[in-house]
Amino acid sequence: MDLYSLFYLKFIKKTGEDDENFWINSIETPSFHAWAGYAFEMACLHHVPQVKKALGISGVQTSVSAWRSPEAQIDLLIDRKDQVINICEMKFSISSFVIDKKYSEKLRSKLGAFRQATGTKKALFLTMITTYGLAQNKYSGLVQNSLEMDVLFENS
Repeated sequence: MDLYSLFYLKFIKKTGEDDENFWINSIETPSFHAWAGYAFEMACLHHVPQVKKALGISGVQTSVSAWRSPEAQIDLLIDRKDQVINICEMKFSISSFVIDKKYSEKLRSKLGAFRQATGTKKALFLTMITTYGLAQNKYSGLVQNSLEMDVLFENS
């Protein structure tokens, strides 16, 4: 999948030649935020070796996949031979990402649905991959690993 082609089809192709402010006017729209979230997720999925390096598990045998059930969806699972599964959540934000009470409950529900559906006895490590880090608050303790986007662009 070519990420630039997706960007071109979503934004550039629709731009009229006489609309010099198209990009500035698009930045705060729901369409832009949806695309930015999707694009960030795709960048993360294209850089799994760098994610593993940042987690300090480059040398651990892993299998990488997504997972879905009627109750939950996980875009990136790193199932490790050392009896740990990193459940990776990728979130685009223009500042530090904040986990609030509602999102905390959603994350707990997702972890519970995964454990129940799979029957795994492995430890589940919630891993947040965000653009500018995770804001520390009373809900952020749910996260075992927090990575920022810069790790995606380091050599694996």
